[in-house]
Amino acid sequence: MRLSRFTLLAVAALASIGCQRDDGALEPTTLPPLAFVRYINALPDTLGTTVRFIDQVEFTPQTWTGVPFRGMGLGNYQGTQAGSRQFRVFTYQANASIAGNTAVLGEQTFNFEAGKYYTVLHAGFARTGGNPANSIRILVDEIPTPGTSIAVRAIHAAPGVGNVDVYLTPTTTSAISGAPAIAGLAYGTSSAYRTVAPGAFAARVTAAGSTTPLISAAAPAGVAGSASVDPIAGATIPGSVLTAVAFSASVAGSTAAASAAPTVLYFADRQPPRTTTP
Repeated sequence: MRLSRFTLLAVAALASIGCQRDDGALEPTTLPPLAFVRYINALPDTLGTTVRFIDQVEFTPQTWTGVPFRGMGLGNYQGTQAGSRQFRVFTYQANASIAGNTAVLGEQTFNFEAGKYYTVLHAGFARTGGNPANSIRILVDEIPTPGTSIAVRAIHAAPGVGNVDVYLTPTTTSAISGAPAIAGLAYGTSSAYRTVAPGAFAARVTAAGSTTPLISAAAPAGVAGSASVDPIAGATIPGSVLTAVAFSASVAGSTAAASAAPTVLYFADRQPPRTTTP
């Protein structure tokens, strides 16, 4: 029984969920306490990845298959039974007959707490001798409710850059001045959320203590909702919660998706509230 965050509202509307018995009747199965987990591939020098929880079948995220470099597993946050859970990350190719298609890149056992949200960040170099070597880091996502503002944080997933500062400027070419919005962010970690007024902005990543941008990208504007269309998170949509992830370029000659330059990509941690009036 695989559950995603987006199926939970329907599930929660029922006192229990049913599994079919041999006689055709539905046998109630109690929904256990759930944590919510998502996976981001920040490996710049190898194939896409597949993630499988291997300790049990029921109440487990759907397998994230073929996640490319700079990609996130399908479905964003997935519900998983809270407690100590074991998962494994494999390399992926569409042609399963190719040697090395199922090489194990990493394995982790982690105690996921009920009601909490987590980002599984897989970063570093998969090739032998790469520094830093690939590792799985589990980040706790303390997702705020920003009301009429925007909440944004950063994840540093660019190996070899060192600690970074993050400035939020109106555009990717605006002059950088003053104190950074996020200071001294270490590789493989996430910052606290910052609350800002709705409006266009770009994340400008610099070496810690510098104002020379190393990586820059504008946040998506988002889409305002209506009575019939749900809003989409973005810089201009109140109530949006975003994570800006700083990625490196892919390694030349590798099978990672061709990404000749480092960049910042934005992931929605919380969508804006639905519009209830036309």
